Formats: sequence, C-alpha cells, structure tokens
Amino acid sequence: MPGLDGLRTLAVFAVILYHLNVGWAPGGLLGVSIFFVLSGYLITDLLTAEWRRSGTLDLKQFWIRRCRRLLPAMIVMLAAVTAWVTLARPSTMPVLKGDAISSLFYVNNWYLIYHQVSYFEKFGPVSPLGHLWSLSVEEQFYVLWPLLMLIGLKLAPRRGKMFLFMLSAAAVSALAMLVIYDPGTDPSRVYYGTDTRAFSLLIGAALSIIWPSRKLSPRIDRFSRRLLDGIGIISLAAILVMIWTTNEYDAFLYPGGLVLLSLAAAAAVAVLAHPASRVGRLIGCKPLRWLGVRSYGIYIWHYPVIILTTTNGAGDVSVPKAVFQVAASIALAALSYTLIEEPIRKGLLGKGWKKLRSGKLGVDQIPLKGWITGATLLLLVIISCTGIARTPAVASTVQALGPAASGADGSSPVSQEVSAAGDGTGNADAPASGQQTAKGGDHHDAGPAETSAGSPADVQTPPAAQGQQPADDAASGTTGQAEDPPSAGGKATSSANPVGVAGTTPAKSGEPGGSSGKASGQGAGAAGTNAPPPVKRNLAVSAIGDSILLDAAPYLQQYLPGIVVDAEIGRQMSEAPDIVERLRSEGKLGDYVVIELGTNGAFSSKQLSRLLDSLKDVRQVVLVNTRVPRNWESTVNTALRKAADAHDNATLLDWYEASSGQSFFTPDGVHLKADGAKLLASLITNAVGTKK
Repeated sequence: MPGLDGLRTLAVFAVILYHLNVGWAPGGLLGVSIFFVLSGYLITDLLTAEWRRSGTLDLKQFWIRRCRRLLPAMIVMLAAVTAWVTLARPSTMPVLKGDAISSLFYVNNWYLIYHQVSYFEKFGPVSPLGHLWSLSVEEQFYVLWPLLMLIGLKLAPRRGKMFLFMLSAAAVSALAMLVIYDPGTDPSRVYYGTDTRAFSLLIGAALSIIWPSRKLSPRIDRFSRRLLDGIGIISLAAILVMIWTTNEYDAFLYPGGLVLLSLAAAAAVAVLAHPASRVGRLIGCKPLRWLGVRSYGIYIWHYPVIILTTTNGAGDVSVPKAVFQVAASIALAALSYTLIEEPIRKGLLGKGWKKLRSGKLGVDQIPLKGWITGATLLLLVIISCTGIARTPAVASTVQALGPAASGADGSSPVSQEVSAAGDGTGNADAPASGQQTAKGGDHHDAGPAETSAGSPADVQTPPAAQGQQPADDAASGTTGQAEDPPSAGGKATSSANPVGVAGTTPAKSGEPGGSSGKASGQGAGAAGTNAPPPVKRNLAVSAIGDSILLDAAPYLQQYLPGIVVDAEIGRQMSEAPDIVERLRSEGKLGDYVVIELGTNGAFSSKQLSRLLDSLKDVRQVVLVNTRVPRNWESTVNTALRKAADAHDNATLLDWYEASSGQSFFTPDGVHLKADGAKLLASLITNAVGTKK
C-alpha cells in the first residue's frame, strides 16, 4: 500500500514543521494523530487477517515482531543522543535521564503527565526526547489491543458488533478528552494521555473492520473510482487546512477538532489503501514512498537533531539551519534503516545467535561493516550508561503545567507585591541555575515574598546596579538592572535580582503618552528609555502580571506613586480572577488596572472576557500584549486585541510593536534587559488614564 507510505511522509513532515516553529504550519502536531489512525488501521488489519487464516492470534509472535520493528532503532537513537549529551551537553542530562528510561519502557507519556511537564511551554534546557511520548501511546496500544481483539473475536466474531464496539470505545476516549480538558489552560494532560488519545487509534481500528485491505480490489467502475478519488482529495485537503489554521491552543482542537482530524485521516487511509485509487498512486510516488518507509526513523531522530543543534532557544531559527536539520534527520534515518532496522527485521540477531551457539559463526565471517557498526554501538552504550549513572534524575527542566509552575522567566515561582504606599518590596530569590523544574520534580522553593502596605522593606540594590552581574544569572539568561532602579520616596524596593521576561504583541504605536486607535504603545524604540514620563500622582492603580511586570515594578513605583503591583514568575491568566477578588476584598483594587499576562502560555477568549466583565466597575483596564518567541504569541495577542475592542473600559498597550526590532531582550528572546523594563514601565504609565 504505497499510498499509506506517502501519508506517513505527510504526517512526519507536519510534525517536523511544528518542531521547527514554522509559522505557516502551526497545526503540524496533528501529524501524530495521523500516525495513530494509521497504526490502528494497520495493526487491526493484520490481526483480523491472522484470525481469518488460523482462527487464533499468536500474541507472542505479534509482540516479538513489534519489538523487533521498533526497539532496535530507538535503542540506538537513545544511546547516541545520551552519549552526545553526556559529552557535549551535560547540563541537559538531568532531564534526559528520566525521559530516556521512561521511553525505553514505553511509559514516557505517563511519566510526563505525572511530573506535569508541558509539551508546549518549554523554557530552559529542553529534553531532546520530548517527542517519544507518542511511541509510548502506540506501544501501550500494541500491548493491550491484541488481547482485547482476541477476546472480542471469540465473543463477537461478527464484523458489525466489533465495529460498534470500537466506535463506542473511541467515543468514550473522545468524551474523556472533552471532560478533562480545561479551556485556557495547558492542554498537555489530554495531549499525552493514552486514555484521551486512544480514539484516533480506535477510529483506525474500526475502519479496518469495514474496509479490510485484503478485500479491496483494483477493479472498480469509473464512478466508484471518481468517488474514491474525490473523497481522498477532500480528506487530504481537510487535513492540510487544519495543519495550516489550527494550533495547540485552539479552543476547537480538544473538544472535537482532533476527532474530526482523525475522521479525515481515516477517510484518507481508506482511499490511499485502495489499489484502484489514483490519489493513492500519486501520494505513493517513489520519493514519498521512500521517505514514508523510513518515517519511523525520521520521526525518532528529527527532534534530537533540532534540539541539539539549536543553541539560542526559539530565536535560533533560519532556513539554512532548518534545511540542515531536516537533511541530517533523513540521513540518520536512512542509516538506521539500512544498518539496524532492516537487518534485524529480517532476522539478523536470531540467525547470528543460532550460528554462534552451533559454532558456525567465526570471527572471520563478520564483515568489516559489522565490526564498525558493533564497535560504534558498544562505545555509545558505554558512554550513555556512564552519563546516566552519574546523573540524578530530574522531572523536567521544561515549562511545568499549571499556574504554580515555572514560566517563561526561567525560574521557580516567585511572587512580589509592591505596597500601595510604594515603600515596600519583596525579596524574591529565584534559583540561580536558570533551570525550571516541573511540579513533582526537584526544585528550590523560593516561596512568596510580599510586603504589606505601610511595612517598608530593606532597600535591595540589584548586583547589576553596582556594575556586577552574577555569573549564574548570566548563564540563565537574566539581566540585572544597569542602573539603580527608581524608587518611590527614596525607598527603592524590588527583588534582589529582578528577573526579566519577554512580552509579545502587535499594535501600532502612537507618540509617547498617546494612543493609536484603541492601542497604546511606543514604537520609538530605545529613545523612550531616556525620556521618563511625567509622574502621575493621585491615581489608584493596580497591576497584575508575571515576571515582566516584576522587572518594570521599580520604575512603576517612581512613575506611578502608590501603585499596587501583584506579579509572580510563571503566572497564568487563569489566576487573574482570584487575584482581582483578593485585591478587591483587601481594598487594594484601584480605579485603573493593568493586566500583563500571556508570557507563559495562552488562554481562552472566554477566560479573558470573564476577567474583564469582573472589572466593569473600574475606570480603565490596560491590557499589555506580549513578545515571546513561542507558538502561543499570536494566540495571546489576538485574544487581547479582540478583548480590548469588545470592552469599553479596556485599552491595548502594544508592547509587541513597541519592542519590535529593539535590543530589549537577552539572546533567548524572552528575558528583558534593564532598558526594556524601563520602557515598558513608561508605556504603562502613559497608557494609564489615557482615553481610547
């Protein structure tokens, strides 16, 4: 079925484009669902064919074939990647260790769920094995499904009952995704879960019951062929449109979008598997088929190649580098297919073991290629095992799930409230390593640091204010203030080393202190940092945000005396309603409210609307959009723009536009330098009290 090999090529390159952060394929992650549908169809087709031939299922042989097909290539990849990280990227070893071991036993998806590691929000050292969760889902299916099929075929051998059973199970899985998914929060739980992703596999399995490949004839009438090709074109077009238009935070995706994608993929599989399909012959052309046959190797190699050759985070993207990464992934997959997968699939290990036991395998009978391959693999295994043995496991250094997890700022959660009197500040000590840990993993608990109104804190001068920057801060990508942060009343207060964070958002800027339409911003760039805005007194202002706001807090205290700033590293929009109610009950919610959230992940339009509805009684809400080189940047900024247009008391501060083309960020494109924090504070000050 060459057409299915072509579909594999489409699926694997969709995933590669997603991991390369290609802007025109934000839904590339849907390629995984295509693989699931394909696997469900092919495995069930094989099992039912065996049942028809022999009246039983040889489970032992089935599992041996699966292990022989999948394990060798993955073990080689794990050994090579772990050895490389041991020698060249030792800082990544703590996170890689847990991923490698859990992937080897095909439980990586549940490992990530248990440690609440996000697939989407990744900061700090990223595991090069973060894509292997999908292989765990498939292997768990391969273990359980033959058992269930054997029971089902014995109890209900008729196709109709089996088909209805599979569709019912798929509906239960889709319902589980619908129930567990919480709009506006990180969707990784439903994205990883075997329970919430099984419907794609089961839809493919159900298709094999009513559309078995052994009964498909190349001889069909002209009308049937045209109908077949028409369905194929429509289904493939639907898949491509979804890859082009959706993203991981799309509110449509999890309540039903993935189900629709799986149904479209099933329709495509039905057409491409048919020997009479002209679309199948086109998609199954030699180049696409060659790549499709090696798609497993391309999949397992592409992500390590991308991660280990990317040095400056998401900002380290270029067409030549992307071409090199894709070419390297294909080359490694081709080598794996020729030297590892095919020889072992054809029984190399079994034949060699039999010859060795019978004494017929001599040293002189092993070809040079075999010696080189064996020696290389042995060296990789030794290095990788040494690296794993010497490294303690850490849950993950990528962005953790939930509001309490670390965020784009690269540190553990730290909160700071600047008092209404403007004379206090918390000392929020974040981990110096710059690595984030998921909840459930090892992390330093910095704890919240707040000061209440009228309770002045000791003055804390950032090291950078004295012309110094701690080495570990430099390593983590944070930058201290280049000058003493301004303070209200001479009592400067900010965290001992404020952590800068990125922001992103589109909007046309006006002149300083003005606005363009409903958006307020400043496109003048760094010039704005040298011209502080006039101090605005007698304004009751409250600001809620993440660590970007923490960076700007010292300047805001000077420009807006009496401002209440409630900011926390890693904060999500979902936390804002509770913060608003707390500030209101404490009498700290001002007539002017600044919301600076979105750096650490997307949120739903409904969440934002509910928040703004709760702030109808305030004079003005300033929504600060974001600049962060992550997939959710455009989603966040679009939601903020639409919300500002829809609410009379809301104003959009276009930080995305104001920071465009400026050197306000450290090399990771996320953290703010001192001049960026100062400009952001100036723009917020100008926006407060400004009419639309």
